[in-house]
Amino acid sequence: MKKRSQLMVLLVICLTASIVAYANDSITGLPVYPGIGSPEPLPKATFCGKQMDGSFYIVMNGKGEKVTLVAAWYTKHLTSFHVYHANTDGRTQETFFNKDGTKEVTITSSRGNENEVFSVSYGNFHPGLSLQEMASFNQGKRSCH
Repeated sequence: MKKRSQLMVLLVICLTASIVAYANDSITGLPVYPGIGSPEPLPKATFCGKQMDGSFYIVMNGKGEKVTLVAAWYTKHLTSFHVYHANTDGRTQETFFNKDGTKEVTITSSRGNENEVFSVSYGNFHPGLSLQEMASFNQGKRSCH
């Protein structure tokens, strides 16, 4: 019985540590919506000639998280960020950018079900994107200036 109690305490500590580990994205430092999967690094890329690195989270909690709920959570936690809406390739995307265009969070819906979240991605841009570049980020047509 004592070993079982110790095992349970250890399990709770491990689970708590893993939840805390994902409270903020390791690349951007931005808050991560509770209950989404472990991050995968995005390949290094460029957008409008600016370096980008980031993280990608598949939403795998089986709850069928609603885009509106997750977007509302990010709106509350990223208060100074501007939101851009896009609908491309059968998916909706809500992208949050900070004022200087150096940090971004994108909520992407499932293909064919624009109400359900498929993934959340995070990005850092060096240097930051202009307002025009931010507005075109997920639009399918880049506008680089």
